[in-house]
Amino acid sequence: MRPRSTVFSLELAAQLQAVSGPEPIAALNRIKERECGEPLVNIRRYCPRVRIARTCLPYLRRTVAEKLSVAQAALPPGYKLRVTTALRKKETQQALFDTYFAELSEKHPNWSYATLRRQTCRFFAPYDQPAPPGHCTGAAVDVHLLLPSGRQAEMRKPLTGWKAARSLAHGLSEKSVRHREILFAAMLAAGFSNCAEEFWHYSYGDAGWAVRVGEQECVYGWPTLRENSIVVLEQTKPEYCP
Repeated sequence: MRPRSTVFSLELAAQLQAVSGPEPIAALNRIKERECGEPLVNIRRYCPRVRIARTCLPYLRRTVAEKLSVAQAALPPGYKLRVTTALRKKETQQALFDTYFAELSEKHPNWSYATLRRQTCRFFAPYDQPAPPGHCTGAAVDVHLLLPSGRQAEMRKPLTGWKAARSLAHGLSEKSVRHREILFAAMLAAGFSNCAEEFWHYSYGDAGWAVRVGEQECVYGWPTLRENSIVVLEQTKPEYCP
């Protein structure tokens, strides 16, 4: 009998793959942006059933926040979503990108600039391209699953670090597979698409979403930060995985 420990539901895996394709920078930059001007909302107030990390800058576009609440409602009783990253300021995105690029440069001194940049872009969207990073548009959100006990659900074991990042990673424990499927099902049902390289990253309406689902246009670009609280609030230590 085939072991269950690494087997995702074929139906759910196919559904996920349909909205979780590759997103090369060139494809993102070809997406026509039609910024709709939709406001950002504070998800601490707008999504009261969702847990928000202390370090999170808690703003998303209104429609995206509504979809987050729909996803929460779709979870089994007692389970909750925990948001670790929502909106990111451009300065924060730049710091994350440049820091990881520097780490790779030190670890792989023989890699070319093009290789270093390509590997960095796998996990951190560049801030210097026509297509804005999803988090900077207020259309992307990093979410994890909390058990009814309030503890974070196992979603990585026995893998660690970036080895556990891919949504349909091989070699996961039975619990990790089951918990990922719970998260996938709720987020996809709400209308989000998933980044295949990061099981925790979902978006709706940005360039990444458009590329994944085969759209030619997106409705969210750089938002207008009207609220002073959004402009001045800084993430003390941004959470990202792994």
